[in-house]
Amino acid sequence: MDTFDIIVGRAGDSITGKVLDKQFTIRSPLGPITLATRDIQWIHFKNPPLVPSDEIWFNMSDRVSGVIEGDQVSFKPAGGGQTLSIPYASIHTVIVNQSLNPRLSLPH
Repeated sequence: MDTFDIIVGRAGDSITGKVLDKQFTIRSPLGPITLATRDIQWIHFKNPPLVPSDEIWFNMSDRVSGVIEGDQVSFKPAGGGQTLSIPYASIHTVIVNQSLNPRLSLPH
């Protein structure tokens, strides 16, 4: 089944497509942790007071807080177009590995 990703900006705008980064590393109190993008559900970027530090939520509902290394996400918008380099400072949340259920249909 195909999956898609969504980037939600700080102002609430969003774009659907595919995160091209294969992994993310977060420096946490447990030490640096590198996670494959395929194993992540959500990435929240620091946005006090509600999100006091960066967070990565795993597929198994675990989460780690700290500082995500790097400064941008490589993203290919759905429907084509150029690959975007979106700065972390512009992103509220990255939602990855979402799937559409082909059994569900929209009302006509």
